[in-house]
Amino acid sequence: MIKSYLKIAWRSIANNKTSSLINIGGLAVGMAVSFMLLLYVYNEYSFDKFHTNSDRLYQVFKNQPANGEIKTKPLTQQLLAETLKKDFPEVEQVARINESRDALITFNDKGIKVNTVAADPALLDLFTFRFIWGDKRTALADPTGIILSESSARAIFGKHNPVGEMVKFDNQFPMKVSAVIDDHPQNSSFTFKAIMPWAAFLNQMPWLKGEGWDNYAYFTYVLLKPGASPESVNTKIRNLVGQHFPADKAVKLFMYPFTKLHLYGEFKNGINTGGSIEYVRLFLFLAIGILLIACTNFMNLSTARSEKRAKEVGIRKAIGARRGALIKHFMGESLLLAFIAFLISLALMMILLPVFRNIININLSLPYANPLAWIIALAVTVFTGLVAGSYPALFLSSFNPVKVLKGQMVSTRTAIRPRQILVVTQFTFATCLIIFSIFVYRQIEFIKDRPVGYNRNGMVEIMADGRMYDQFDLFRRDALDAGAITDAALISESITGVTSATWKNTWPGQLPGESNIPIDCVAATYHFVDTYQLQITEGRDFVSDRPSDSTAVILNEAAVKLMRLKGPVGQQITWMNTKRTVIGVVKNFVLASPYEPVKPVIIGFMKGWAASIGLRLNPNTSVSGNLAVLQSIYKKYNPTYPFEYKFIDESFNAKFRNEKLLGTMAILFTCLAILLSALGLFGLAAFSAERRRKEISIRKVLGAGTGALWLKLSQEFVVLVGLSFVIGSLISWYNISRWLSQYTYHTTISIWVFVATLVLSMVICLAAVSWQAVKAALVNPVKNLRSE
Repeated sequence: MIKSYLKIAWRSIANNKTSSLINIGGLAVGMAVSFMLLLYVYNEYSFDKFHTNSDRLYQVFKNQPANGEIKTKPLTQQLLAETLKKDFPEVEQVARINESRDALITFNDKGIKVNTVAADPALLDLFTFRFIWGDKRTALADPTGIILSESSARAIFGKHNPVGEMVKFDNQFPMKVSAVIDDHPQNSSFTFKAIMPWAAFLNQMPWLKGEGWDNYAYFTYVLLKPGASPESVNTKIRNLVGQHFPADKAVKLFMYPFTKLHLYGEFKNGINTGGSIEYVRLFLFLAIGILLIACTNFMNLSTARSEKRAKEVGIRKAIGARRGALIKHFMGESLLLAFIAFLISLALMMILLPVFRNIININLSLPYANPLAWIIALAVTVFTGLVAGSYPALFLSSFNPVKVLKGQMVSTRTAIRPRQILVVTQFTFATCLIIFSIFVYRQIEFIKDRPVGYNRNGMVEIMADGRMYDQFDLFRRDALDAGAITDAALISESITGVTSATWKNTWPGQLPGESNIPIDCVAATYHFVDTYQLQITEGRDFVSDRPSDSTAVILNEAAVKLMRLKGPVGQQITWMNTKRTVIGVVKNFVLASPYEPVKPVIIGFMKGWAASIGLRLNPNTSVSGNLAVLQSIYKKYNPTYPFEYKFIDESFNAKFRNEKLLGTMAILFTCLAILLSALGLFGLAAFSAERRRKEISIRKVLGAGTGALWLKLSQEFVVLVGLSFVIGSLISWYNISRWLSQYTYHTTISIWVFVATLVLSMVICLAAVSWQAVKAALVNPVKNLRSE
């Protein structure tokens, strides 16, 4: 019986090659795209869950009141880890990590920059690292040891075991390779390539050994004992800072599950507000939506061929076939087509996955060796086959054999209504995607065009590594003389990623409690304002021929407003526990997120903090020529370090990565949804034309022209698309409003976007329907009416 069903199904496919190709192709494309999206969703949901103790891992955060709101950050004190381990019995292990940085690791005059952290030995017990060489128990025990990732070890030593080899860290500290670990998997939040012991970190920076509870600069991770209540621990540690440092009693601590940070890592006013989970849910919705559209097309195109198979059904029923057997037969055909589509979708995924990887910048791969993945894929295929085949099977098996064999079909109205609902659903989905894609693009352009307060064009930043800090003045002089730059300045960190802030600042007329407000700060030296081309509204920049500028600060307008200073230039404030004189005021400029309101900023003269060098390239010569000259001068003063640079405009544009990814994905899947929806309309048009062929022929005999018949057949689809547009517009308006409301600065909801979407939808509708409508109108009426 099954063999017979398969033969008949294969003959049906072979006899209807074009429609079968469209049917299977549409389903295969829909399945391939959905499976790729589900791969991405699975990767996001699996982040950090590979750690053996993932369900007991937590990171400590602080809530700190500032300027009428609560700021949540993961930076904590160096002393916190020891206190948690000693005073809280629920805690099994604690580990500290400092902020990662690119450090030079040299072996036999071969040096590379490696992203490095310092950590407690307990880090290896909290998290799961696969050791290739070396012993986990002793890897961080030696203060002169260092753990390298496999890729870093290969870059420095090649393929041989480097454990025991001596390297030079930052061109001055000798260290011994104690172990090599596997590179972090792609679904890991950690990105560092080397780990040094905490003791080595303190030995290299001995001034940090005396830090107290007032310096928040480190990440603290906690492993709770089995059965311990995180809520209970959070209650106990909430006021821990105030107990050890009363001046910061307003700062509250809490632990947050480590495995949730990737998807739920955003906090607003001390409360978790989600994070990238919103994008993941959107892509999951896209995956399901595209699969359902593909299934809907399968139903439409299958039932569109019902007239050709009506007599087959009638004869089968006449010779005794029961409806249940017919349903099984047609469901079997559907499952066969679904499995053929599944095999084609696998081939499509192999072709499209590299493109998809480049778009999302994640190294996804097909899980060939994962049995669960195959089971899920096959289950989705069976589900797709059953859903896609359900309506055609029920519809075809319901034919009355007497009416069918007489050439009569079931009521057109009854047959078309559910199909109309499916097409409306398809185009509603496509309408939402079109509108959303346009608004994502508008929002990105709106933020990119927002004034940032300084000139990003022609700006390059390099790290003040090695001898560059001490030799900066000579480097700047040579670069200016060579014509490669117009100015240069030392700065504490990249202007696109400033994270430093200070409190305990004081100013004239300060109100009680205002000294606890954290204020963002930039440590800079001479020529900072001129190099970055900030706009001075009062006063001047730091200049080298005024020794008093070493105790000066420059404020932005937001800081002047916060401090309520009248005539700020010349007034004194306290910054970094030192009296400072305000010598200038600059217009507000964007430091970190372009989506947030501009914050108060103190630009203080301080050489000791400089970690980056800003270079303004000469606009009158080529960029490549300028960089070549800078590299030669750099090697003159800092020969052991590689010359690495970043364009500020590229660093700034990287802040829009999520929005750009969302926009690109939305555009791609909008095009796909439009294509699949057009196929659905094509199927419904074919079905309608086939059902109404006698009506069309009678109208033609009575004098109706081709244009009138085209209009008659097309108008019902125009109505369907118009209804889809109304529903999709309402849904889009609501969701776009919610999405834009999360941004302080956002574009407006313009009516022209909806008008353009309506026009595009109508064009797509008429393009999909017209061929079938014109084809039906041109048929000779004698052919359809000769049996009457």
